[in-house]
Amino acid sequence: MKNGVLLWVILLITTSGLVSQVKTRSYIYDEALTPREHNVDFEHLKLSVDFEPEKGLVKGSVWHSFVTLQQNVDSIFLDGININVKSVKLNGINVEYKTYENGVTLYFNPLAWKSKHLIEITYECTPKKGIYFIGWNDPKGICRKQIWTQGQGIDNRHWIPMYDEQNDKITSEIIVKFNNKYKVLSNGVKLEEKPQKDGTTLWHYKMNKPHTSYLIMLGIGEYKIKNIKSKSGVNINLWYYPDWETRVEPTYRYSAEMVDFFENEIGVKYPWENYSQIPVQDFMFGAMENTTATIFGDFFMVDEKAYNDRNYVSVNAHELAHQWFGDMVSARCAAHHWLQESFATFYNWLYEYEVFGKEHYDWNRRNAANAAISETKKDYKPIANSSAGSTRHYPKGAHVLHMLRYVVGREQYNSSVKYYLEKHGYKNVDSEDLLIAFHENLGLSLDWFWEQWVYKGGEPHYQVRFYESIENNQKNSVFEVEQTHSTNEVVGLFKMPIWFEVYYADGSKDSLKVWIENKNHVVKIPNKKGKEIAFVLFDPNANIMKECSFIKSFEMLKKQALQAPSMIDRYDAVVAMREISIEQKKPLFLEIFNKEVFYAVKTEIVSQLFANNNVDIDFIRKALSDKRTEVKKAVLENTSTIPASLVSEYEKLLNDQSYSNIELALELLCYHFPENAGKYIEKVSDTEGAVGKSTLIKRLELEYFYTNKTEAVNQLVEFTSSSYEFRTRVNAANALKKLNYFNEKLLKNLVEASTKANNRLAQPSLDAIHYFSDQKKYSKTVADYFKLNPIYSSYTQFSRWY
Repeated sequence: MKNGVLLWVILLITTSGLVSQVKTRSYIYDEALTPREHNVDFEHLKLSVDFEPEKGLVKGSVWHSFVTLQQNVDSIFLDGININVKSVKLNGINVEYKTYENGVTLYFNPLAWKSKHLIEITYECTPKKGIYFIGWNDPKGICRKQIWTQGQGIDNRHWIPMYDEQNDKITSEIIVKFNNKYKVLSNGVKLEEKPQKDGTTLWHYKMNKPHTSYLIMLGIGEYKIKNIKSKSGVNINLWYYPDWETRVEPTYRYSAEMVDFFENEIGVKYPWENYSQIPVQDFMFGAMENTTATIFGDFFMVDEKAYNDRNYVSVNAHELAHQWFGDMVSARCAAHHWLQESFATFYNWLYEYEVFGKEHYDWNRRNAANAAISETKKDYKPIANSSAGSTRHYPKGAHVLHMLRYVVGREQYNSSVKYYLEKHGYKNVDSEDLLIAFHENLGLSLDWFWEQWVYKGGEPHYQVRFYESIENNQKNSVFEVEQTHSTNEVVGLFKMPIWFEVYYADGSKDSLKVWIENKNHVVKIPNKKGKEIAFVLFDPNANIMKECSFIKSFEMLKKQALQAPSMIDRYDAVVAMREISIEQKKPLFLEIFNKEVFYAVKTEIVSQLFANNNVDIDFIRKALSDKRTEVKKAVLENTSTIPASLVSEYEKLLNDQSYSNIELALELLCYHFPENAGKYIEKVSDTEGAVGKSTLIKRLELEYFYTNKTEAVNQLVEFTSSSYEFRTRVNAANALKKLNYFNEKLLKNLVEASTKANNRLAQPSLDAIHYFSDQKKYSKTVADYFKLNPIYSSYTQFSRWY
């Protein structure tokens, strides 16, 4: 018995030891990893719909063609939020149904396996999401009147009873009857635009290739259309407001060229029959890549000056890239959302490289790396996770694709992406499909790359030390590299090919690529001729997304800042001098500023010089006349005093080619020379600003502050009303907060704004209500307003006052 117990203990210990040695793979759990089950395959959706926009009412009939996927299907559930179903037919025969808050279930006799059928549903609804009625109840008639949709993520179910998930692809067609004063856009080919005798027009659009249901769209309003064509023959329709014709060219700049660029870069022809873009008011995002018909916020409709502040080029390219990545090939479930957004972001970077240059592209990557590293401080979620967040789905994932192309080479990367798209065209995919495509096309097993960059989180932190050594009469340049980031079950050591470069005083260099994958590495580069070293680089051009600690001497940083071929390495050298005394670096900074072209290096120099309050008048004058608006903006943002000899230079910026700079200059000049505020305000009296009336609102704010004109503050209050688009409303509310001006009319406007679906309007408006309510002199006015308006008691954002 004792021997038996002893044997059992020995076996237990031995087995435990073996188990502890087994390698495992751990990932962060994602509840959206599994796609939703469905018992039928929907193939075609046909919708006939009209509207009573003043009521926000949708009246429709929808037909769903489907094939049964499972045996003995006797019921189907369709998503439909608070939809009033009038009738349901299956194959022309009425069937039983039951409605719920979130949809409707159809009941019928079991259907034959793999058989085709047709559902017809007539319905009405007054949706709160998915479709938006803009301006139809504006008592002043100032607001644009529009109807537009936003289906992503799963919001089309609010106005169409349907299977509203991304793992089933359908063709679709939409028939709309509407007032002939307005134009209608939807997905696909326009089959009909037929005037009716009752003053309406019948519009009929149809998709001939399958796409995902959330991409179904409508856009209705008063528009003109500019038709252009790519060199490859793609018809492009650029919709715009008739009163904004001068904004068409700066807004849609490069639109045709983008199509040709992507077809060449991706290697796959544009996958649809045509492409349209339409601006809409009060859009809650930047833009949406609906198949063949991108919707974007009209705040991107810019004139020449607003183009210099923020233009539409990047977003334009992003949404166009989605026509391949997201529309043609779509993620099967939310866990693989990065396959859409990361690709679209990476390809909009590539197009920006084409028109704005390599340094612009590299700066995009640097900002992406910084954002990703910041996110890692919160959690370790990977890009292939439904809750990874926008930073990881967009810029981090794009940088991961840059690194993938860096690892395999551009031609092999492009070939594999082409293979991936052609293999999975008009179908659903997941992250493994992309990995398999690279394996099948190149024979490469890139599981290690997917494991650390796609399925797991974090970024490497390298500690690098450099010195010179002599061994066997051979001089060597030595790099010691250590991976110092925290490792755990979901973040390990990183394996990447990294270049090491040594630049010599005579202008030559030595380079060596080494796979860094262990905790510690020592890399030696022979200096065969014993040359004098100017500077060294670890991962030149910062191709690896990482943190890096690498202390260098001032002399080495100086030469790197002046001589490194890549802007990002020159920038890093300047940043590394932040703790160096101004006396030591100032002459160098002036030299770099005169030599450097890209604005990021120049703005860093401006920031450091101003931070030390040691800025030459001549330098400020030079920076204020720089070609890049970003450099002038950096001076304005760092200005604490305006020297008398530079007043005229600052005054020139009241007519700058940037609305942002005009506003900054106006505020600075009024602050430092209040006796001249009226004169400065008058100089910008004809300048409105393209986005959200930003310059006009800044002028009104300062006019009231310095001259106490009630007309100015009354106009600001008016701009917070529902007669104006959300950027104007938010800008005006923020101006009134600065002025601490409050009345009941403003409160009424803010409360109404706080109920809107567009959170970029609702949240700032609610914040403003709290700001005023927290002040003793205004708190009673706010409390009394809500007491007299119990209609708002059901809104959770107002619970504080009920």
